[in-house]
Amino acid sequence: MHITTENEKKYFSQSGEDGIIEYIFDNIGTTNKVAVEIGVTAGDDFEDNTSNLCINKKWKCYWFDMIKIQNKPKNCTFAKIKLNKDNIIDVFKKLKIPKEFDLLSIDIDSNDYHIREKLSVYNPRVVIMEYNGCFDHKTEYVMPYNENYIWKGYEMRDFGASLLSYTLQAERMGYDLVYCTENGVNAFFIRKDLNVFEKKTTKEVYKKLIWA
Repeated sequence: MHITTENEKKYFSQSGEDGIIEYIFDNIGTTNKVAVEIGVTAGDDFEDNTSNLCINKKWKCYWFDMIKIQNKPKNCTFAKIKLNKDNIIDVFKKLKIPKEFDLLSIDIDSNDYHIREKLSVYNPRVVIMEYNGCFDHKTEYVMPYNENYIWKGYEMRDFGASLLSYTLQAERMGYDLVYCTENGVNAFFIRKDLNVFEKKTTKEVYKKLIWA
C-alpha cells in the first residue's frame, strides 16, 4: 500500500497534509483521537496539520506556540510557551497528555530534532516532522541545539534537520518513513508495529524544499 500525491488534500494545512493524515488513519485506525502539534500558525486563519482533526473530526488537540492563538477551537488545549529540552516533559505531564496518542506534529523551524528526541518516552502512532529540504536525501544534518535560535526568513538555511537525519532518528525509535509532501516540507512516519504502508527510503520520497 502506497501514499501518493493523489492523497494530498488541503483544508487547513500548508499544503496537502490534511489528506495524507486522513488517508493514514483511514487505514490504521485511531485509538484515543488525541493530536499534539508543536508550532501552529497564530491568528484567525489556521495553517497547521491538526485543525481539520480538531474542528471537523472532533479530535482532542493540544497546541503549543510562542504566539497566542486568537480563535481556539473548543476541543483544543492551547499553551503559549516556548518548549525546550528541559520543560517539555513536565508540560506534557501537567496537561496529562497520554503516553500513547494518535498524532504528533513538530514544526518550530529550529530545535525540532532535539524536541523529538526528548519525546522518545512518548509513543505517538504517527509523527509528522518538518524537515530541512535544503539538504538532499543522502545528507545528515542536525542543527546544534540553540534555545535562542529564531528563524527569520527564507535566507535562513541552517534550521532543523535533514530528512536523512530524521529518518535515522525515527528508525531508532521504531518508526517507518512513508511519505514526504510535494512541497518538500513535511515527512510522515508511522510506528512500525502498526504500519500498513510500504516503508520508503529517503531517496524514494525526498522532495527539495519548494523555496530552496
